[in-house]
Amino acid sequence: METIEITSVQNDLVKFAVKLQNSRFRKSQKLIFADGQKTIQGFIDDGIVFDCFFIKKGRQINNNLKTHKLVYVTDEILKKITTTKSPCDVAGIIKEKEINTKIFYNLNKIALIENIKDAGNLGTIIRSAVAFGIDGIILFDDCVDLYNSKTIRATAQNIFKIPIITTKDINFIIDLKKTHKLISTVVDSKNNLFNYKFEDKFMIAFGSEADGLSDKIVNLSDEKLSIPMENNVESINLAICASIVFAMTKINHEI
Repeated sequence: METIEITSVQNDLVKFAVKLQNSRFRKSQKLIFADGQKTIQGFIDDGIVFDCFFIKKGRQINNNLKTHKLVYVTDEILKKITTTKSPCDVAGIIKEKEINTKIFYNLNKIALIENIKDAGNLGTIIRSAVAFGIDGIILFDDCVDLYNSKTIRATAQNIFKIPIITTKDINFIIDLKKTHKLISTVVDSKNNLFNYKFEDKFMIAFGSEADGLSDKIVNLSDEKLSIPMENNVESINLAICASIVFAMTKINHEI
């Protein structure tokens, strides 16, 4: 492990860390910037290997930390590179994991999220998916960056626990339909989620916060489901909707 100390915000590594907050640049580098005390501690506990780990000089190092480069920095530098509102003594850069899309053919329960724009919602959906036994997630079409710092924090350290891919390839979805039933969540279906029996292999699809699912996904669907609601409530938050559905996939599959 290489160990260095940086005291200037003009250092090239500091500038590089700041640039990783830009989604386009981050994707081009295939790197992830992570911050937040709980997030970092969770990654350390899970044995995640950091490419580069920033820590405030004087703070004790976690014995379980795995990193290729350990960088001691000042409060000023941490304030410069981190995105949290409260002070943070640690941050890290992680190499983006490459996931082969072929593994999705072998998964049983897949969530398909189309055009989601809110990073917090996406993080909450990932957290719920892990909690309720969803095997993998497909982010379809124009979605918020999976590795947005807000998304990572909202997952509560669960972002690496199931495979998650981003694609705009509708043919991939069509091909998956050969092995998985495609079920769309909509507002006006006569099929009640609470009475639905989920089969062994399926994709459950959710649309964007503003527009719902696109016609191209709905028209491909084998089934459409709605969550029955009372008191003239027309819709609920996307992350809450997905969490309810994920829980029911577990309950209604085991009955």
